[in-house]
Amino acid sequence: MWSTVLFYIGVILIALRLFKKLRIPPRSKLPPGPTGLPVIGNLFQLPTSRPWLVFDEWMKQYGPIVYLNIAGQNTIVLGTHKTAADLLDRRANIYSDRPDFVVLNLLTGGMHWAWTQADELWRKKRRGAHEAMNAQTAKEYFPYQETESVIMLDQLLADPENFTDHFQRASTSLTLTIVYGWPPLIDSAHPNVLHINRMNQQLLIAAAPGSFWVEFKHFKWMRYLPKWMCAWRRDAENAFNHDSVMFEELSADVQKRMDAGDDVTCVAAKILQETENLFEASWNSVSIYSAGAETTSGQLAWFMQAMILYPEAQLLAQDELDRVVGPDRLPTFDDYEHLPFIRATVKEILRWRGVSPLGLPHRLSEDDYYEGYFLPKDTTCFVNIWSLHHDTEVYGADAEHFNPKRFLDANGNLQSSIVDTKDEGHYSYGFGKRICVGRYIANNSLFIHIAFLLWAFNITAKVDADGNPILPDSLQFNEGLIVRPAPFSCDIIPRKMDVSEIIAQAKADRGL
Repeated sequence: MWSTVLFYIGVILIALRLFKKLRIPPRSKLPPGPTGLPVIGNLFQLPTSRPWLVFDEWMKQYGPIVYLNIAGQNTIVLGTHKTAADLLDRRANIYSDRPDFVVLNLLTGGMHWAWTQADELWRKKRRGAHEAMNAQTAKEYFPYQETESVIMLDQLLADPENFTDHFQRASTSLTLTIVYGWPPLIDSAHPNVLHINRMNQQLLIAAAPGSFWVEFKHFKWMRYLPKWMCAWRRDAENAFNHDSVMFEELSADVQKRMDAGDDVTCVAAKILQETENLFEASWNSVSIYSAGAETTSGQLAWFMQAMILYPEAQLLAQDELDRVVGPDRLPTFDDYEHLPFIRATVKEILRWRGVSPLGLPHRLSEDDYYEGYFLPKDTTCFVNIWSLHHDTEVYGADAEHFNPKRFLDANGNLQSSIVDTKDEGHYSYGFGKRICVGRYIANNSLFIHIAFLLWAFNITAKVDADGNPILPDSLQFNEGLIVRPAPFSCDIIPRKMDVSEIIAQAKADRGL
């Protein structure tokens, strides 16, 4: 009898031991990565400048998945098309959450849907955003985008030195028009614009790794400290209360216009039709605004740098514009299908220097196994998009260079998407269920802005006293989750004598 009891006890103990090994594998089953220190792990090994370049070197040393322990927080960085697609796309059901950002959630009250968990409220908000910005609906905004391009050209004619300011105005004004139905802004220093842009900068800072110690797992206890000890908590809660008042006023103004019977074509109007909760609708609307206001202007800055460094691409684009559009009118969206090189240029600028080389972090919502590695629940997952975009096996030996022709076939037609990128040819818009819902509007804005710029201007490097071109360094960035090129100068010279007259007529036609 006792032998039987001991036998079953032994079986149970062995089973428990095997289960434990399967459930919580040893450290050796985690993906490889740099060796860290006790308690803080790899915290002080995180690069503070251009981390995507450091991660790219780690990929060469450790492989396509690099594991980091950041003060107790399991973190992986994916560095190949295959790993990113396998996990974030094909296993999107468990890779679509966001990390628990303490400060960011205080700043937004947990209402900014781009940063919230993938729960039912998030799905509802995303459905509403998709309805307002899908490929078909995005065509409703063509007239607004063309108008902003006209204003942008006019401002560049008068003040070419401050081209990045004009890009920012165009991006901000268009986003306010699309989201809230505002008329075009000639000056982006409107108080509401400055307010929302300030909030956006706060969110980007709060989401950047290492901004606040309370975000690290071993320091989460700091969230329970008294408020008088935590300036970060007081500041974040005060900002949320202040911001919420203004955002509700913006959406309430849209509702007032709708109630008055006005024809209001904007995202906020579509969202308000889906929900009676003004607070929820206002934060859903501002979430869309904050996602779109920064990115397009940053991509245009990179485009200008590409034109300086790769003048042959500029000449090819201008040849296409001269052939299709001619010298007597501005481009329009009616020219879209006939301008494959311009469309390829949009894809290439988003690949060559996308404004988010690390993307936004995902969180694994349950334990997972992949390629023999154990990936624990709550692991934070980054994709080193920079590595994906500069993969010579996918984009060719010249992946480091700007070359729109990589997206064209032998006949000069836009070819089907490269690898598994949702027909984009790049990963700048993210992955899986978190892919950017505003990508159609963003692509359209870049298309028409670039077409206008190259139709109207030659973009060249400035020269020094000896006549040598002053070329920018395309590996110098302004740091942050959204990266822009380090400040640079260029010459922006009208291509035709009558550019100003054509632009003036376009303004008059639009009542500007």
